[in-house]
Amino acid sequence: MNVVNRGFIRIVPTEKFMSWAKSVAEETPFFEQEPEATIYLIEEEFWEDDKVLEAYYRRIFKQECDPFIEENPTLPECSDLEAFLELFEVELGSFVYDLRKENLERYEV
Repeated sequence: MNVVNRGFIRIVPTEKFMSWAKSVAEETPFFEQEPEATIYLIEEEFWEDDKVLEAYYRRIFKQECDPFIEENPTLPECSDLEAFLELFEVELGSFVYDLRKENLERYEV
Protein backbone atom coordinates (compact mmCIF):
# COMPACT_ATOMS: atom_id res chain seq x y z
CA MET A 1 0.00 0.00 0.00
CA ASN A 2 1.26 3.48 -0.87
CA VAL A 3 0.37 6.94 0.34
CA VAL A 4 -0.43 9.33 -2.51
CA ASN A 5 0.88 12.87 -2.14
CA ARG A 6 -2.54 14.45 -2.36
CA GLY A 7 -5.36 15.53 -0.10
CA PHE A 8 -8.97 15.40 -1.23
CA ILE A 9 -12.27 17.18 -1.44
CA ARG A 10 -15.19 14.75 -1.29
CA ILE A 11 -18.52 16.06 -2.48
CA VAL A 12 -22.02 14.62 -2.60
CA PRO A 13 -24.86 16.44 -4.38
CA THR A 14 -27.60 17.76 -2.11
CA GLU A 15 -31.30 17.55 -2.89
CA LYS A 16 -31.10 21.10 -4.26
CA PHE A 17 -28.50 20.11 -6.88
CA MET A 18 -30.30 16.87 -7.71
CA SER A 19 -33.58 18.73 -8.21
CA TRP A 20 -31.90 21.11 -10.64
CA ALA A 21 -30.25 18.23 -12.53
CA LYS A 22 -33.54 16.34 -12.80
CA SER A 23 -35.28 19.47 -14.08
CA VAL A 24 -32.82 19.96 -16.98
CA ALA A 25 -31.90 16.37 -17.86
CA GLU A 26 -33.65 14.63 -20.71
CA GLU A 27 -32.92 11.25 -19.13
CA THR A 28 -33.04 10.28 -15.48
CA PRO A 29 -29.77 11.37 -13.86
CA PHE A 30 -27.42 8.61 -12.74
CA PHE A 31 -27.94 9.54 -9.08
CA GLU A 32 -31.72 9.12 -9.18
CA GLN A 33 -31.72 6.69 -6.24
CA GLU A 34 -28.61 7.36 -4.17
CA PRO A 35 -26.10 10.10 -4.95
CA GLU A 36 -22.52 8.91 -5.27
CA ALA A 37 -19.63 10.93 -3.88
CA THR A 38 -17.00 12.43 -6.15
CA ILE A 39 -13.40 12.84 -5.00
CA TYR A 40 -11.22 15.70 -6.18
CA LEU A 41 -7.52 15.44 -5.40
CA ILE A 42 -5.83 18.58 -4.09
CA GLU A 43 -2.57 19.56 -2.43
CA GLU A 44 -1.48 17.17 0.28
CA GLU A 45 -1.04 19.70 3.06
CA PHE A 46 -3.49 22.46 3.81
CA TRP A 47 -4.49 24.19 7.02
CA GLU A 48 -7.66 26.14 6.30
CA ASP A 49 -10.54 24.28 4.67
CA ASP A 50 -12.34 27.49 3.65
CA LYS A 51 -9.31 28.78 1.73
CA VAL A 52 -8.94 25.48 -0.10
CA LEU A 53 -12.63 25.39 -0.98
CA GLU A 54 -12.54 29.01 -2.11
CA ALA A 55 -9.70 28.10 -4.49
CA TYR A 56 -11.48 25.13 -6.07
CA TYR A 57 -15.27 25.41 -5.73
CA ARG A 58 -15.81 27.09 -9.13
CA ARG A 59 -13.93 24.35 -11.01
CA ILE A 60 -15.74 21.63 -9.08
CA PHE A 61 -19.11 23.27 -9.72
CA LYS A 62 -18.39 23.46 -13.46
CA GLN A 63 -17.32 19.81 -13.56
CA GLU A 64 -20.40 18.63 -11.67
CA CYS A 65 -22.76 20.62 -13.92
CA ASP A 66 -21.02 19.65 -17.14
CA PRO A 67 -23.02 16.44 -17.83
CA PHE A 68 -26.26 18.45 -17.71
CA ILE A 69 -25.50 21.79 -19.38
CA GLU A 70 -25.29 20.39 -22.91
CA GLU A 71 -29.03 19.75 -22.73
CA ASN A 72 -29.86 23.01 -20.95
CA PRO A 73 -27.32 25.76 -20.28
CA THR A 74 -29.26 27.15 -17.32
CA LEU A 75 -27.15 26.57 -14.20
CA PRO A 76 -28.18 26.72 -10.57
CA GLU A 77 -27.06 29.85 -8.74
CA CYS A 78 -23.51 29.41 -7.44
CA SER A 79 -21.95 32.85 -7.16
CA ASP A 80 -20.03 32.18 -3.96
CA LEU A 81 -18.85 29.45 -1.61
CA GLU A 82 -22.01 29.68 0.50
CA ALA A 83 -24.18 28.90 -2.53
CA PHE A 84 -21.85 26.01 -3.47
CA LEU A 85 -22.29 24.52 0.02
CA GLU A 86 -26.05 24.54 -0.49
CA LEU A 87 -25.57 22.40 -3.61
CA PHE A 88 -23.01 19.93 -2.23
CA GLU A 89 -22.08 18.24 1.01
CA VAL A 90 -18.32 18.69 1.38
CA GLU A 91 -15.58 16.89 3.29
CA LEU A 92 -11.83 17.52 3.11
CA GLY A 93 -9.03 15.17 4.08
CA SER A 94 -5.30 14.80 3.73
CA PHE A 95 -4.67 11.04 3.65
CA VAL A 96 -5.02 9.22 0.34
CA TYR A 97 -3.91 5.58 0.20
CA ASP A 98 -3.49 3.64 -3.01
CA LEU A 99 -4.38 -0.03 -2.51
CA ARG A 100 -3.46 -0.98 -6.09
CA LYS A 101 -0.02 -1.95 -7.38
CA GLU A 102 -0.53 -0.47 -10.86
CA ASN A 103 0.63 3.08 -11.52
CA LEU A 104 -1.94 5.82 -11.39
CA GLU A 105 -3.04 7.15 -14.77
CA ARG A 106 -4.24 10.66 -15.61
CA TYR A 107 -6.69 11.74 -18.27
CA GLU A 108 -7.48 15.32 -19.25
CA VAL A 109 -11.18 16.22 -18.99
